[in-house]
Formats: sequence, C-alpha cells, structure tokens
Amino acid sequence: MVPVFVKVMPRDYKRVLQAIERAIASGLSGDDALTAAFEENARDVARIGGS
Repeated sequence: MVPVFVKVMPRDYKRVLQAIERAIASGLSGDDALTAAFEENARDVARIGGS
C-alpha cells in the first residue's frame, strides 16, 4: 500500500523550505537563514496571488 500514498504539502510551506535551502546554500545559517527565507516569502508575488 505504500506506493498508493500521496505526500501533500501546502504551497507556502514548500516555498519557505525552498527559500531556507537557498539561504543556507548562499552561506547563511540558523536564524539568519530563517529570517532571509521569511523576508523572501513575504515579498513573493505568487504567495499573494494564491498560486
């Protein structure tokens, strides 16, 4: 039955996780990476548009 399961992830959560990965890749760590991801997500036009 395991192949039948589908992973469901909210778009905003996925977008923030990706932003955190980009922040870490750019050299930030810890709270700095979280802050950068939060600010990036807050400015994201797709978040406002709902897509």
